Amino acid sequence: MTNNLQRKKEKKQLILETALQTFTKQGYKKTSIAQVAKEAHSSQVTLYKYFPSKVALARAVIIKQIIDGYKACEDTLDSSNGTFAEKMEMMMSYGVNVADAIHDDFVVFMYNEFSGKNGDDSVMKTYNEYKHGFWKRLLDQGREEGAVNPDISDESAIIYLDMFVNYAMNPNPVNAHSAIEIKNHEKDL
Repeated sequence: MTNNLQRKKEKKQLILETALQTFTKQGYKKTSIAQVAKEAHSSQVTLYKYFPSKVALARAVIIKQIIDGYKACEDTLDSSNGTFAEKMEMMMSYGVNVADAIHDDFVVFMYNEFSGKNGDDSVMKTYNEYKHGFWKRLLDQGREEGAVNPDISDESAIIYLDMFVNYAMNPNPVNAHSAIEIKNHEKDL
């Protein structure tokens, strides 16, 4: 029984990894379920057993990216090498490199997922679930090194972060920028 469960878990993970590579390389529109299944050495029936639609598969990819991104940044925080400022620079560089590798069409899909335009809020829920613990650790480490003003509360920093994220996701055409514009200027932020 354990072998069968482990094999299913590994198959699902392989499909997810393959979808991650394909969506980020080709974009959402040009990626087909048939292609992901073939590259994952799986049938479409097996793929649909784990992910009932292309949207659900792409959503799972985004959730994986969020979790993996927080994990990579937490690993950077945990490393004893470097100052707080150097660690911040490494994390920002990591984020820019990840963003640069994502096809523009998939960036648009990601923004739609974050803003719930595809009828589901699980991407934003996952983002919110991980953000508090990460930002608290980041701010605490910055305070320990004197790089973050101790008068800045965790709550106010999270409010500021939320304002930035909400602004970027705002569908209001007066002040909204396209997902592609934001991605292309991420290095400037």
